[in-house]
Amino acid sequence: MVLKKPYVVLNVFSSIDGKITTAPNRDVAEWTATGIDGEAHEVTHQLYDELDCDGLVSGSESLIVWSANGVKLEKPVYEPKKSKAYIVFDGRGRIDWYQTEGLLVVTREDVSEKYIQQLEEKGITYISAGSGAHIDLPLALHKLYELGYRRLGLAGGGVINGAFLRQGLIDEISLVMAPLAIGGTTTPSIFDSEDLKELNDATRLELKNMKTVGKGSVWLHYKVKQRNK
Repeated sequence: MVLKKPYVVLNVFSSIDGKITTAPNRDVAEWTATGIDGEAHEVTHQLYDELDCDGLVSGSESLIVWSANGVKLEKPVYEPKKSKAYIVFDGRGRIDWYQTEGLLVVTREDVSEKYIQQLEEKGITYISAGSGAHIDLPLALHKLYELGYRRLGLAGGGVINGAFLRQGLIDEISLVMAPLAIGGTTTPSIFDSEDLKELNDATRLELKNMKTVGKGSVWLHYKVKQRNK
């Protein structure tokens, strides 16, 4: 059986060296709060609508970092209008949810009963896909397709982005590069995944668009080419 899936557009912003925070366990919103991100944060959120994303996907790690080290912004970031849900992949059932409006949780079939009870008691829509160490990403995407999602905006963090990349599940990459260089060997990046073993496994890209945006930022829009077999 061939599993259908929504079209997946990775839509993120980073420093010019691909870092998505200043250091581990830091909220990238600090770049925005101090006005040094070249409006990359705002532009990226606006792009979700330009890219026709009907759902936004994030991993649980980003939310855990944000809840512990969140930076408050004086001006709220643009809220995408075309998205029907904020879809969070929380395979280990780690989040105690307090914001439930517009939320859809993706978890594992063997997640704890206590976590499922929380979701049901709070009226949170959820789907389960796969068991063991990780969520079955192709199956999860198929179930999201069956729920009517056709074009998802993948927003990270680096671990979930890396998992989608390695499994060949990303169709386009929309990257806003802020006028910053961060560096670091453990700082989260756009794709945090296992190292490649073969050059032929590198994901090849075809440039669709490139332009300056915000205040000194650059938008790069790529289509993912089919990898050589």
